Amino acid sequence: MKVLRTIIAVLVLCMATSLYAQSVRYDVELGIRKIQEDYKNSWGKVRNMDGYRIQIMAISGPNARTRMEAAKATIKADYPALPVYATYQEPYFRIRVGDFTNRIDAYRMLQRILPQYPSAYIIADQIEY
Repeated sequence: MKVLRTIIAVLVLCMATSLYAQSVRYDVELGIRKIQEDYKNSWGKVRNMDGYRIQIMAISGPNARTRMEAAKATIKADYPALPVYATYQEPYFRIRVGDFTNRIDAYRMLQRILPQYPSAYIIADQIEY
């Protein structure tokens, strides 16, 4: 009986020591904590991920910027809830719409857009969320 009590006492002591060893406390210097907070504040607002957009058009040539701005205004009027992105990558001005996390949602929107913009297609892009 005395041996059993000793074994149980040793096991309880080992478990208590094990639990204490699992709790880790970090003492971070004030300067490092400030750097961490600055990093979170600056990069926490950037929320990009891989996703899909629908490219409505890519145009170049004379007056391409003016035509792109007019098309962008038309798309915003037709689809006010859909974010519109205009970019320039030489030699094309591109208009892309949407921030879709999966291809199925992008495809559903593409089906709604195709009657007005028959050359539209889905493209993988960095999206904002």
